[in-house]
Amino acid sequence: MMMKNQSADLKLLNQAQFGDEDKFMALYDCYSSLVKRLWQRYYITELEFEDWCQEAQLVLLKVIYSYDGRDIHQFSGFYKQSLVNRLLDLYRSQQANKRIPVEQLELLGGSSNEELLEGENSPEGIVCCHQSIEEIIRISSPFERRVLSMIVTGKSIKNVCRELHCSKRQVQSSLSRSRTKLVRILTGE
Repeated sequence: MMMKNQSADLKLLNQAQFGDEDKFMALYDCYSSLVKRLWQRYYITELEFEDWCQEAQLVLLKVIYSYDGRDIHQFSGFYKQSLVNRLLDLYRSQQANKRIPVEQLELLGGSSNEELLEGENSPEGIVCCHQSIEEIIRISSPFERRVLSMIVTGKSIKNVCRELHCSKRQVQSSLSRSRTKLVRILTGE
């Protein structure tokens, strides 16, 4: 990383802020080891190193134009945190593509909800159901447990949000995570 000669590094930063492409690349080269270290630490499948370098250059460009301080140490920390945030955004984006839309969940089971409700209530089925409920309670976070218990008792998402003082998105995300966990339990993953 930089910081060997603060005044020279600050001058390089200022020149990059004024659009000097060579100085921008020189500034990027100063942080290339950081870029590589973060790519290795936060490995994301299907993100080639060259693609990550392009992402890091875009992040640097945004950081350069939004940074107005005079301390190169603050700039370095700001850039590093911005890179970590970008990696986390890329990871979340990749994970979001793996989610199964609610409309397609029915296709996984092969049975409609009515068929499941009308099915036999064998002792083995009841025991399996109780075990699944115990397991989902065990592996859920306290927030997910509260949301699940309120939804199961018939409360609407809007009422859950109001009572737990949280956003609709938080409740929906909690339900989505719980649904994923339940599918894993039921499929034995």
